[in-house]
Amino acid sequence: MMNTKINLVLLFLFVSVNVIAQKSEMQTITENDLKAHLEFVASDYLQGRDFNSTVPGLEITANYLKAQCTKMGLKPGVDGFFQKVEMVSVIPDLANTSCKLLDKTGNEIYSNGDIFSLGGSTKSDTITGDIVFAGYGWYNDETKYNDTDGLDIKGKVVLVMTRNLELAKEGGKVDPNIEMKKMQKALMGGAKALILVPDPMDTEAGVLDEIKKYANGGMFQLKDTKARPFVPITLIVGSRQLGNEIVKESGKTLADFQNEINESGAPKSFELKECTAKIQLAKITKPVDGQNVIAIVEGSDPVLKNECVVISAHYDHVGVDENGEVYNGADDNGTGTVALLEIAEAFQTMKKKPKRSIVFAWVTAEEKGLFGSSYYSQNPVIPLANTLANINLDMVGRSAEKEPEKGDEMNKQLAGPNGLYIVSGKQSSELMKISDEVCEELGLIPSDELTKAFLTRSDYYHFYKNGIPILGLSTGMHDDYHKTTDEIDKIDFTKMKRVAQYAFLVADKVANQKARIKVDNTAE
Repeated sequence: MMNTKINLVLLFLFVSVNVIAQKSEMQTITENDLKAHLEFVASDYLQGRDFNSTVPGLEITANYLKAQCTKMGLKPGVDGFFQKVEMVSVIPDLANTSCKLLDKTGNEIYSNGDIFSLGGSTKSDTITGDIVFAGYGWYNDETKYNDTDGLDIKGKVVLVMTRNLELAKEGGKVDPNIEMKKMQKALMGGAKALILVPDPMDTEAGVLDEIKKYANGGMFQLKDTKARPFVPITLIVGSRQLGNEIVKESGKTLADFQNEINESGAPKSFELKECTAKIQLAKITKPVDGQNVIAIVEGSDPVLKNECVVISAHYDHVGVDENGEVYNGADDNGTGTVALLEIAEAFQTMKKKPKRSIVFAWVTAEEKGLFGSSYYSQNPVIPLANTLANINLDMVGRSAEKEPEKGDEMNKQLAGPNGLYIVSGKQSSELMKISDEVCEELGLIPSDELTKAFLTRSDYYHFYKNGIPILGLSTGMHDDYHKTTDEIDKIDFTKMKRVAQYAFLVADKVANQKARIKVDNTAE
């Protein structure tokens, strides 16, 4: 009986020591350290952490991360911590870009240089073809409204207006997701190109201006890759004037057609008989070098150290606007960048390291198309076959006053003080159980409301598509997303610390299990 009591006391002391040790290591993740790092990473000095800026803010950030890793004593994942990511930038040559309308004899009847393009070839290109007007270019699954019903768009240039019947009637804003679906529809129909112009009832051009800034900043792709273009069909964005000139032969304007569509609830699509399109898209191609910053805490087990958990965050952002205002990206993704530094420090201070290795990956060019993480997935420091999970931090520093109510718009809202969005393909029920346990331990409320809309939109995607279980962490969307107002004074450092602690605890548990977590629901 006495021996039993002694054993119970010793067991209690053993458990207590481990809990205290764990909490002690987590204490290295502090609000003050997070803020100090973020004050540098999200400062005006770094010019929005973009490529080709006047001040090389992206390179300075990479060097800062390297210096912090060196100071902590982390092991380089690659020589010198920098994994070189070679890319190609395709910048539009706007002076030699135009959309011309030709009559049936080939004579030019109209020319407009106020256009920009997305997708298609990375080389200079001329697109010619017959034109069809397809209203909004939309299909409604419920009402069966279909702007291309009976319209042959194969090999044609398709003109469409922004928004759709419902949004135009309700006064809703342009939705980029809807416009992307129009591109997909045109692509599936075999169209050569899609010309998108603002519908006459749309009084706001903000979304198209953002798309223009993105497009004119240049499209990226990895060097020496055979990957498809980021957008496999060419999207031409033009003015209402261009749209009106195209439909001029009908004797009507875009406004006339829009009113008829809205009043009747039926499409007014047709093929033009009197003119064809000649679209000249001149492009300048140049090489761009980026770097992922990779560090490792090597596992303590001589065999299991050859397996790993990858914790990642992108450190690039979108630069400055045309007026010189800086997109500091404090939340996107300054928060993930510096949270990962603190997580790395917590692991590095452990006297007994996890059985498996922890790889810390600060990846580049997420804003250009997830290229840093794509490159890492093709060139991992520990093979993907031995990568148990990826935990990715992207926008983890904001909180609403209360948790959002469940609904259609939940994926566009910030989580409340205790909320945490976790994007996951749920490939591993075991990982999800660990996640739930850690959330309960830290008083966090997990939600998967972002998964459907965001599964392909951050760096975890390149792990997910390779069958690796993922946990994509975010505190949600907000009105400052990709705006110059995404500043450090809006960051909730207490929340940010708790998210970092969550990532630390989950990674530690996964890395210390006797058997690797099971993958029981593979990615589609």
